[in-house]
Amino acid sequence: MDKRTRVIIEKILWDYHIPAENVYLVICGKKATCAHWDFDAIFIRLLERLNWYDLLHVFGLNKIKEELTAERIAKLYNPELKNHYERLQRILHGKPVPFTKWGPEFSEKIKDSLFSNRWYSA
Repeated sequence: MDKRTRVIIEKILWDYHIPAENVYLVICGKKATCAHWDFDAIFIRLLERLNWYDLLHVFGLNKIKEELTAERIAKLYNPELKNHYERLQRILHGKPVPFTKWGPEFSEKIKDSLFSNRWYSA
């Protein structure tokens, strides 16, 4: 485990006394559980607390594509976050992303995109 991965994992474990190495072993599949955490719980916690680039660093694109399932997305607490990851899942699997409405209320909803804020800087 490299230094950046250790820092990222410790960022999500600030309220637990669990070594980052043990969590990393669960992420890699070398260990089934770590304390009361299994892979599913760790993955969901990472989705809820990390930005896209940190997720890419820890898991890699192929692992995220494989592990980002509808069942895991449904377990997320924040409805806006669920919406972001549902859209991301569709993009990763090459499915179209529908924009069914357009207007001020919808533009506020998609303003905080997972990928970029390039259209807000002029």
